[in-house]
Amino acid sequence: MAGGKLTPRQKMINMMYLVLTALLALNVSREVMDAFFEVMQNQKTTITTVDKQNASVYRAFDAAAAENQKKAGPWRDKAYQVKDKSDELYTYLDSIKSTLIRITGGEDEDGKPKKMDNKELVANYMIVEKHGQELKSKINEYRDFLLTYAENNEDLQNAINLTFSTDDYKNKEGVAEAWEKHRFEHYPLISVLTFLTSMQADVKTAEANTIDFLQENIDASSIKVTGVKPIIMAKSNYITQGDVYTADVFLAAYDDTQDPIITINGEPLSPEQIVNGTGKYSVKTSATGEQKWGGVITLKQNGEEKNYTFESSYIVAPPSVVISPSKLNVLYRMVDNPLEISVPGVEPSKLRVSGPGITKSGNGWSANVTKVTGKTMKITVQVLDDEGNVKQTQSKEFRIKGLPQAEGTMLKKSEAEYSKSLIKRSPIEAGYPDFPYDLPLTVVSFEVKIEGYPPAKITGNTLDATNKARVDGLKPGASITFRKIVAKTPKGDRVTNVGSVSIDVN
Repeated sequence: MAGGKLTPRQKMINMMYLVLTALLALNVSREVMDAFFEVMQNQKTTITTVDKQNASVYRAFDAAAAENQKKAGPWRDKAYQVKDKSDELYTYLDSIKSTLIRITGGEDEDGKPKKMDNKELVANYMIVEKHGQELKSKINEYRDFLLTYAENNEDLQNAINLTFSTDDYKNKEGVAEAWEKHRFEHYPLISVLTFLTSMQADVKTAEANTIDFLQENIDASSIKVTGVKPIIMAKSNYITQGDVYTADVFLAAYDDTQDPIITINGEPLSPEQIVNGTGKYSVKTSATGEQKWGGVITLKQNGEEKNYTFESSYIVAPPSVVISPSKLNVLYRMVDNPLEISVPGVEPSKLRVSGPGITKSGNGWSANVTKVTGKTMKITVQVLDDEGNVKQTQSKEFRIKGLPQAEGTMLKKSEAEYSKSLIKRSPIEAGYPDFPYDLPLTVVSFEVKIEGYPPAKITGNTLDATNKARVDGLKPGASITFRKIVAKTPKGDRVTNVGSVSIDVN
């Protein structure tokens, strides 16, 4: 029945429906059918509640689109497409209910179906006349439609697939029975009506979950007032006297649908100097030494102007050769060490950089010292003139180190207490939490020592079935150690220097 976000009350209603369905199959009393009718009425109340909540979300979509059509408009349109498709299936389910009540004799003065126990006419309409098969087709179509709007949300996709599953039913003997026969062939009218009402509640719930997800996409693209900070990005803070100092000024989370007002040293930037929320600031340098500058970024948010002040500085110095690794003065094996090498006043095309493992990488250079022997190496920079002759040479020595010990973890912890279920399904991971490089690792094997059992070597990053069964037999306080962890870098290099993980069962 209903998947996704259900209230405890709705879950109880669904459980009552299952119990009452089983009782009705035994041809029980009128009182049970009346109870079934009450369950159906409760489901209608739930539908009304969810419908009101959905209406509130649609109003929020309309308001957001009115304020910013470019940002919110496309998501508002998708939300209304979900509404139209949901209304279509909901109305179709309503038409089936009305038809079943009509062909079985209509309703009494209390609004209850007169023939709540009728099975023959229900089965004829749903099975023989194939309206059940038609309903199945429409449910499949609706499910596939919602899945296209639930991309990148695995939980929502799983809920949709579970709620609107129309797979064949298999009995204890393993014999398959079509979904429509299993749902409609042997049940009285009141049971079928309650099931169809439950399906309508599922439609409204799935609609709510889907449009909530679409609404989150608007928020994801919205600028957040808290945490917004001006950022200054200069091509260089150390330039040659007489050269041009250039810097970008922008908000860390700017809104590309509107340009801010940027004032620097009391003078506003022209519209041509602001592109996609980024201010382009340039000033010709003359005097040497530290030069300070700053200003204010003004941005409209929700009808109000917000001001963000900033300041920065740069150094103007005579020409000199500069060699600096992006990550301190150490080069690490098994990684590409990015290098920023520049000579103020000299174009990068007129630089010749040499050294073991040095290669050109984009606008800079990279050093791969994995195969370099020894603990130090030199990087040499030569400046060429217009004819290609060397006019200046300078070298710098760098230390070479191996990678530090990686940290083994389970759920981001190397020591912890977890439940058996968490231990069984959680992968072993490895990484460098304090390493200056972003070097992701993939665990390919490890050894697990479970209290009371000999060590076992595991291929992959999760426990196998045998050791999961051993975990199930542990008592609280028992220890599990994951050691001899082997991981690989994105380039396929093996990393064996990985710390162990110690987990206690709680």
